[in-house]
Amino acid sequence: MEPKGIPLNERIIFALDVDSAEQAKKLVKRLESHIRFYKVGLQLFLAGWFPVVKWIAERGHKVMLDLKFYDIPQTVKLAVGQLRGKGVTFVTVHGNEPIVEAAVEAGIDVKVLAVTVLTSFGQEDMQNFFGLRCKVEEMVVERARRAIDSGAAGIVASGLEAPRLRRELEGDYLIITPGIRPAVTDAGRDDQKRIVTAGQAIRGGADYVVVGRPIRDADAPISLIETMQEEIATSLQ
Repeated sequence: MEPKGIPLNERIIFALDVDSAEQAKKLVKRLESHIRFYKVGLQLFLAGWFPVVKWIAERGHKVMLDLKFYDIPQTVKLAVGQLRGKGVTFVTVHGNEPIVEAAVEAGIDVKVLAVTVLTSFGQEDMQNFFGLRCKVEEMVVERARRAIDSGAAGIVASGLEAPRLRRELEGDYLIITPGIRPAVTDAGRDDQKRIVTAGQAIRGGADYVVVGRPIRDADAPISLIETMQEEIATSLQ
């Protein structure tokens, strides 16, 4: 029996990071035999707005709307309220307490995910961008703790931090892990720094993995998906 009852074909959330609704629809049609969960981020949302979200949902798929809301709490609350009836399963917000609380207070049936530290950030960035000397992992754990206490249904964190999160933070929260690559040896080929494989992420405690470019750019995307799903299934045993 799979933990939390998540079907295997929903464990991989495919990132539709393309610049038109037409490209997104082609990818969904190509992959939907194996993947039933799709991420719509800023690029696609600005190109296709809610019609593309509706189109995905009407095909029976789930949608993670990854807009990473960050504004004054009342504005975030009103923005999240606009998702009512739009077919969105997950929405992302930046993980500071007032923002998370405001998103949850919108009172709609959409799970709020709090972003901890972007997987494109490494240890050097903690000093350069935040002026902090603490380790990335420490910030992720602290932000996750506060977000969960503020009512978030889950958190977005790399697979490197997932094991510690599961050890230290109790509760029935979700971990969604981006920065997934077919092999760790792919590190340094793009802007992701804190990466793991799908199997490593799930084994470490993640519930879902977000994958975009490796599948989109693969010569045989379905074969790659099947390989990742086999890794995930093995990790769940």
